[in-house]
Amino acid sequence: MATLLDSLTSLVTPSTGEIAKHFGESETTITGGMHAAFASILAGLLAKASDQGVFRRIFDFIGSYPGGTSASDISTILGGLGGSGLAANAGMNFLNSLFDGHSGVAENALARAVNFENPSSAASLFSLASPLALGFLGKRARDGGLNSAGLANVLTRERESIVAAVPPELTNFISNNAAAAHADSTEWRRAPADARRAYAGPPINMPRTGRWFWPLAGVAALALLWFTISQRRARINARESVGAAVVDTLSRAGRVVGSAGGEVSGAIGGLGAITTKVLPNGVALRVPENGVESELVGFIEDRTRPVDETTWFSFDRVTFATNSATITPESHDQLNNIAAIMKAYPNVNVTVGGYTDNVGGAAANRRLSQRRADAVQRELTRRGIPLSRVNAKGYGEEHPVADNATEEGRAQNRRIALRVSAK
Repeated sequence: MATLLDSLTSLVTPSTGEIAKHFGESETTITGGMHAAFASILAGLLAKASDQGVFRRIFDFIGSYPGGTSASDISTILGGLGGSGLAANAGMNFLNSLFDGHSGVAENALARAVNFENPSSAASLFSLASPLALGFLGKRARDGGLNSAGLANVLTRERESIVAAVPPELTNFISNNAAAAHADSTEWRRAPADARRAYAGPPINMPRTGRWFWPLAGVAALALLWFTISQRRARINARESVGAAVVDTLSRAGRVVGSAGGEVSGAIGGLGAITTKVLPNGVALRVPENGVESELVGFIEDRTRPVDETTWFSFDRVTFATNSATITPESHDQLNNIAAIMKAYPNVNVTVGGYTDNVGGAAANRRLSQRRADAVQRELTRRGIPLSRVNAKGYGEEHPVADNATEEGRAQNRRIALRVSAK
């Protein structure tokens, strides 16, 4: 019998040409990308199997999704990508439940693992794959008479084929997520009975013969998943050595900087009070008075300040996990604001620049900075900004704005900045 992953991948095989044309990618790229996206979804689901309450809620969500998996369903989902229809909302909720709100981690991992022509294709593939996976898993559970324990058992049996297909950059995140889930489920079991009922909802009546299934399945899934992933972790950690020994903080002082490391101006000491800034299209943003959003809008609206090659606006609330291009969850508020500003000023085009300190090899630093710039570009396109309006460039350790001899200076040099190229 075909595995879950093979069955999911075969769903899109007849529509590969249509999908490739829609995304502007080759059919080979789409085939590999969809396979990896489905594997990531199944791995995220497998990692949740160690927590009965969480997995049961996800299973109930899967069972309640009415979408299908036919060629016409695929065409419908493709036509609604970027919108807010049933498939789009269900798919996003599904991904957030699997990755604890960190779906961008999976998208960045897929983008690095697959040689896409279009930087936004990774996010778009997940937007297609997630509702298809929902529809398929729901049908598989109904047709096979599976309850949540049965689906967890199937996932555990197919663990090796799932993990083998997961993009390498995602394995560390999944293993850490699984460990955290196991710790949470342990605390859940230690909690008083009343607290457990409040957390898990109504009691689930299961046959006495299955009373040990969840503890055993959870521990087995966690142990086997962790073992397989840990074998790949060393290879991932050894790929590059780049500057930053802590989580990289990119310019937390809302300011304008010169690309050549010249004068730094603005509110360097802090971001100031939260204010409301109303954009020309009526959208109201709540932003710091000295944050990059305020600086950017001021530049766009000031007709006396022309577009040039040297005026860059450093993001003040965008961060990445150490030595990676994984955007942290707290960064999305500012990315939402920047996308809103670009929508309000449709003539504005930008270049996103990535920079590092000088610790590590110059080539590795440049690659890291490019991946980070690409990651921000992808996030903006996910929010509806056309790719033609957002360029991405990694400068590595070039153009420092502070002294790399000090930790404080290196922290300032690890940054993402934005330049207006047209307004």
